[in-house]
Amino acid sequence: MIRRLPGVGLRGRLAISIALIILVALGITYLAVYRGTGADLRQQTDTDLEREAGNLARTLTAGEPLDPSEYIVRARQLVDSQPFAATSRLIAISIGDQIVTNQPELLGLAVASGDSDDESRNEPGEDEGSESPDESEQEDESDDRESARRLLTADSGFSTVEVHDVGDVRLLVSPVALPDEGVAAIRVGQPLESVERALDGLSRTFLVVGLLTLVVAAIAGWLLASRTAAPLRRMAGVAEGVDGGDISARMPVAEHSKDEVSRLSGSFNRMLDRLEEAFSRQRAFVADASHDLRTPLTIIKGQLEVLARNPDPDADEVRRVTAQVTAATARMDRLINDLLLLARADSGIEATREPVELAPLLAAEVEGIRDASGREIEVGEISGRRVDIDRDEMARAISNLVSNAVAYGGKDGRVRITAVDQGPNVVIAVEDDGPGVPAAMRGRVFDRFARLESSRSSESGGSGLGLAIVKAVVESQGGTVGCSASSLGGARFTITLPAARGFLA
Repeated sequence: MIRRLPGVGLRGRLAISIALIILVALGITYLAVYRGTGADLRQQTDTDLEREAGNLARTLTAGEPLDPSEYIVRARQLVDSQPFAATSRLIAISIGDQIVTNQPELLGLAVASGDSDDESRNEPGEDEGSESPDESEQEDESDDRESARRLLTADSGFSTVEVHDVGDVRLLVSPVALPDEGVAAIRVGQPLESVERALDGLSRTFLVVGLLTLVVAAIAGWLLASRTAAPLRRMAGVAEGVDGGDISARMPVAEHSKDEVSRLSGSFNRMLDRLEEAFSRQRAFVADASHDLRTPLTIIKGQLEVLARNPDPDADEVRRVTAQVTAATARMDRLINDLLLLARADSGIEATREPVELAPLLAAEVEGIRDASGREIEVGEISGRRVDIDRDEMARAISNLVSNAVAYGGKDGRVRITAVDQGPNVVIAVEDDGPGVPAAMRGRVFDRFARLESSRSSESGGSGLGLAIVKAVVESQGGTVGCSASSLGGARFTITLPAARGFLA
C-alpha cells in the first residue's frame, strides 16, 4: 500500500514503513503488558481473598464447639473489627439463616429493614398526601436488590459479580464446617476498581510513551532513510546523465567499504566502463566498416567513370574495367557476408549443432587452402574424438585461422595444425613461423577490424574481421579462443571445444 502512495519517495516510504513497524510492535507490546498486568493483579487479588477467607475461617472455628448463637456473636465480632470502606473488602458470614456483614447496605439488608420501617410509618390513612419515591429511586432500589441477590446466591469458589454503584467485585465463597456439624459460608469480596484504575493508568502511560516513541521513530526513520537514499539519489542522477548521452560520469565509491550500496556503485561503474568501451568499439566498427566499403565503391565508381569518358572503348579496356569492378564487388560481398555472420552471432541465434569428427573436417580445409596458396601445411596429431558443432560455421572459423597463418607466415615458412585431447575438451591449434603477435595485442587481436599495423592497407591486411568471426563462431558453440607464442617462432591460435557426449576421454 505504501508503494502506491502518490508523491511519496523512497525516503518517505522507508520512514512510514519504520513508523508502522514501530506502531505494530508497540501495539503487540501493549496488549501483552496490559493482559499480563491485568492477569497478575487479578491473581494477586484472588490470593489475598483466599488468605482473608482462611484467616476468618480459622478464627471462627477456633476453640471449643459453641452454640449457633455464639458463633453468630463471634462472627459479628470478626466483622465489626474489619469495617468496610471504599478500598477494603466486603466480608459476609452466613450461619443458618443469619447473615453478618460489614456492609449491610451492599447486601440489601439495611434496605429491607428500612422498607419495613417505612411501611410501619406509612400505614393507610395516616399521610395520604405524602409523595411516593420517584422513578430513579425505585430503579436504584431495584439495582441494589439485584446486586444483593447476586452476592448472596453466588456459587462456591471465585466469581466476578457486578454490584450497583461499586462496579465489578471479585467474590470468594468458602463453605466452612463448624464443630457442631453446622456449616457456615464465608464471603469475601474485593472491588476491582483499583485494578481497573491501575490498568487505565497503564493505558494512558503507554499511549503517551507510545506517541512519543512513534514521533521519535518517524524522525529517526526519516533521517536514516535520507542517509540510505543519498547514494541512490546520486546514482539516479548519474543514470539520468547516461540516459542523456553522458557515459563518462561515474558513481562515487567509498574506500574500503563493502556494503550493498558500495557494491552496487562499483558494479554500476564497471557496467558504465563496459558500455563506454562498447560504444567506442561500435563507433570504430562503423568507421572501419564504412572505410572498407567505401574503398571498393570508390574503385567501382572510378572505373565506371573512366569507361564512360571513352565513347568507344576497346575490348581490352572493357575487360580491364570489368575485372576491376568484379574484384571490388567480390570484396564488398565478402565484407557484407562477414558482417552478416557477426550480426547473426551477436543476435544469439543458435546454430544447428551435431557431433562431428575433426580429422575429415580439418583435412578438407587444409587441402583447399594448400591448393589455393601453393603452400605446404603440416598436419600433426588429430584427435579421434568428436565435437558438437555446426560443421559449416566451424569450417569457416578453421579456414580463417589457417588462411591467417599462411598470409602472415614467412615467405617459405611453416604452418602446422593439430587437434589434441585436453581433459573433457579438444584443442585445435594453428601455428606459423611468422612475426607473431605482440603480447600487448593478444587480448585485442580478436576484436573487429583489429590490425597489428595501423599502416597496413586493407589489400594487404584483409578486412580485419577474420579473427573476429573465429571468436564469434567458436563462442556461439560453447568454445573459447586464445592467442599465444608458437614453438615455431610465430603465433599460435587455439580453439578449445568440449567433446561431444559419448566421446569423452
